[in-house]
Amino acid sequence: MSEASRRWTGTIAWILLVLTSMVLIGYGIGRADWHIWLPNPADQEETWIGSRYIFAGCGLSLAAAAWSHLRGNPVWVTVCVGLPGVLVGWAALVQPYSLLRHVAAVVAFPLAMAGVAKVTWVRGRRQRG
Repeated sequence: MSEASRRWTGTIAWILLVLTSMVLIGYGIGRADWHIWLPNPADQEETWIGSRYIFAGCGLSLAAAAWSHLRGNPVWVTVCVGLPGVLVGWAALVQPYSLLRHVAAVVAFPLAMAGVAKVTWVRGRRQRG
């Protein structure tokens, strides 16, 4: 297997990890919904099920950030890829029934996609700086 082929294989796997984390977070946010007041017990259970998806996605986001650092991507790419895990995870812990998770996702998802675009743009080569 050539060097370019291995580089692209690792890059595609990393991109899929980032996208999977974003899909899990998005699905969890959609499933958890948001409530103005404390929801009834059935909706609270649904919120906790959605929160599990959110936390799984946040864990994958942080793993993608660690992998990004090990791959030698620029620091801003590593930070942007880890932002959904940090911001949405923090929001889900602090306010599990509010719109804070949605706002954190709206802020963090485009930045994570910018990091993926940068890595794709440089064709998976290691770029520091």
